[in-house]
Amino acid sequence: MASTETETEAKQKVFVFEVDDIEYTYDKPKITGAQIMAIAGISPSDGLVQILPDGSREAIAPDKTVHLVPGAQFKRRPRFKRG
Repeated sequence: MASTETETEAKQKVFVFEVDDIEYTYDKPKITGAQIMAIAGISPSDGLVQILPDGSREAIAPDKTVHLVPGAQFKRRPRFKRG
């Protein structure tokens, strides 16, 4: 019976991440950039960056797999206007 309880707990585990200060949940520890953008309603042409714990930013390609860790934060890639 213990293995069934462990399987149930694993199925109920949720991974929380933020995109543009809005919290989302996902049921697996790994997610692709495309999945994050789809969940958050971001067009792939807009792009996505991950805010790393040290404050730096890393571009996340649609086909890149991301490991969801506590406090994972993402933002729509900023657009720079010439002028």
